Amino acid sequence: MKHNILLLTFLAFAGLVRAQDLTFSVSPVSVQGIPATQDEAIGHSTITNTATTTRSLTWKRTIIDIADNWMVAVCDKNQCYAPNTSTRNLNMTAGEEGTMDVHAYPFGTEGYAIVEIKVFDQADTTQAVTNLYYFNTLPSSTSEPTVQSFKVYPNPTNGMFTIKGDKLVDAVQVFSLTGRMVRSFRYNDGQWYNVGDLPKGTYLVRLIDRSGQQLVTKLINKL
Repeated sequence: MKHNILLLTFLAFAGLVRAQDLTFSVSPVSVQGIPATQDEAIGHSTITNTATTTRSLTWKRTIIDIADNWMVAVCDKNQCYAPNTSTRNLNMTAGEEGTMDVHAYPFGTEGYAIVEIKVFDQADTTQAVTNLYYFNTLPSSTSEPTVQSFKVYPNPTNGMFTIKGDKLVDAVQVFSLTGRMVRSFRYNDGQWYNVGDLPKGTYLVRLIDRSGQQLVTKLINKL
């Protein structure tokens, strides 16, 4: 009986150690101050197999939140992939370190992205590590993303719009696509905002929190 208990204890400890065999060098990754005119921004990190054996792994990309028109893509130790690639397999030898970067593409739009990369062992998917990549937005104090669901509607608008948001919002700013602020409003839940005198076209609606940090940026079309 004692032998069986010792064996189970050893196996549990071995499983715990194995769970630590994959590590990210930078976690979470934060890239700030990305202008709309920038072609791309790169969140750099590396994944290391600290085990003593080669491992067959899979990475999976999850887009937690992203601004309209933005796209993201992953580069692993083997190659860089197109934005529509969300998962790939890779082998890592004992002690090998490899690239695990996320590229963000603004395509001329002010915005943000939060991306999760999960890497797991194909033989045992419970053995996994996760990293978060923040572009133009910041991690919350608990190191997990505080993702709020914001909606600007109606969109397109004839002149009035409102925001379905959160009490975190303090101000609503409207920018032209050239980056010039054309309106600024104090946020109130359920309030409607008037941009009826602005010329027809596309504008950026930026939501600011109480500390002055940007929460999200949305595109809106004025008819």
